[in-house]
Amino acid sequence: MKNLAIVGLGYWGQNLVGAVQGASEVARFSLGVARRPEPLKAFADRRGLKIVESYADALAAPDIDGIVLTTPDRLHPQQVIDAVTAGKPVLVEKPFALDRKSADAAIAEAVKRNVLVAFAHNRRFLPAVAAMRELIANDKIGRILHIEGNFSSNYGLRFKPGMWRAERSDTVAGGMTGMGIHQIDLMLLFAGEFERIHAWGRRQVVDVPVDDNVTFVGEFKSGATCAFATLITTSPMWRLRILGSKGWIEMIGENRLLSCIGNSPVQDTTFPIVSTEKMEIEAFANAIGGSAAFPVTAEEALHGVSVLEAVSLSMKEGTSVKIPET
Repeated sequence: MKNLAIVGLGYWGQNLVGAVQGASEVARFSLGVARRPEPLKAFADRRGLKIVESYADALAAPDIDGIVLTTPDRLHPQQVIDAVTAGKPVLVEKPFALDRKSADAAIAEAVKRNVLVAFAHNRRFLPAVAAMRELIANDKIGRILHIEGNFSSNYGLRFKPGMWRAERSDTVAGGMTGMGIHQIDLMLLFAGEFERIHAWGRRQVVDVPVDDNVTFVGEFKSGATCAFATLITTSPMWRLRILGSKGWIEMIGENRLLSCIGNSPVQDTTFPIVSTEKMEIEAFANAIGGSAAFPVTAEEALHGVSVLEAVSLSMKEGTSVKIPET
């Protein structure tokens, strides 16, 4: 059993604690870090957490095996450096960073100190994603030609002045920053690295200075193309379709997969609902113990940061942006 500390106990941090506390045989949270502990007292008592105000206290705790960061994205790189300097493995919520330079610096420090950094792309643990990977690996849909997706919700309607997500400096690519990054990660998982991005952002509904409608088209190094949109002021939607030279597969929601190979009838498969949050935290715990590698590589996470940065730059400049070689 790995003892973990969680830094940041807002909505998502509390969700992660609830996913494993008393439900996992390999991981539990015993410590939480929050700037204002008092409002969290009832939650902490219910979940068996000790709350401290200082990140340094968590890093110095000898019984803490790993750190989970659910803090504002701009803080991640320095917090990762602090963790690996203290010898603590760290799981970082997505996006890992808002710019490639700071992301590279954090990973370089982790590599130098040989300390694990894991990347919280929880949708990778979905059974439907595993099935898509298998179909692609077995050449069922042939060469990937095009990917199209939409990951939208109405969570932007909750944005209010003063919230960190409601600041353009934190939500640099609109809804792509906190939501769309999930499908960006899956796109690069399925089709490899991106070559070029052209993005558009619009603030159409929200009252805060954040783009609530973001769309991009892109090219992969393989020659495949993509079109993707994220809106944060509409009803929830998850759709990811991959079209290949022999057929197509489409994920609708998180547990339904349609597939069509050649001219065969469309297959419709429903997978069981799972806690991807529990699965990713347990994968982190297992990676700490050395029993399995964490399934998101540093190279993949860093490329995702490059894509997010390119989306932000393209939105700002109104031009196509080439993803830099690294």
